[in-house]
Amino acid sequence: MSQRRSSKWVGALHLIVVGAALAAAGCGANLSPVLNLTHVPVATVPPGVDPTAFVPECIVRGVASRGWQVKQDAPGVVIATIQRADLSATVDIPYTATDYSILHRESSPGFKFDGQRIHKHYNQWIDRLRASIEQELHRPRGAPGQAASI
Repeated sequence: MSQRRSSKWVGALHLIVVGAALAAAGCGANLSPVLNLTHVPVATVPPGVDPTAFVPECIVRGVASRGWQVKQDAPGVVIATIQRADLSATVDIPYTATDYSILHRESSPGFKFDGQRIHKHYNQWIDRLRASIEQELHRPRGAPGQAASI
């Protein structure tokens, strides 16, 4: 009888260990490497338009169109933030006349950022932000030196 009880305990312990391992693996199932976009090229700047003004204007319009708020707009970098329910994120968007980057600055605990990986929804937000900036960079413009109305 004693051996029978001990085999039940071993079986129960085995089940607990396997369950804990599966739970731990499940916690990271929605995590992916953090999406940092670096040196995304600015394909074209309309003729007669100053690229040093054009690129940051397009970034700010793209940020706003996606619901992000410009936290800081200093020469060479835009810092943008977004808050949705209990999730928030802040990114640095350094830029030049020829390229821009979108870099993770901070995020709420709900994104489970561990220094390298983050919840996949954050990466989706960043990809959509990139698409909005690209849309602004490629939006048809009016006459040289004149931006299209938004």
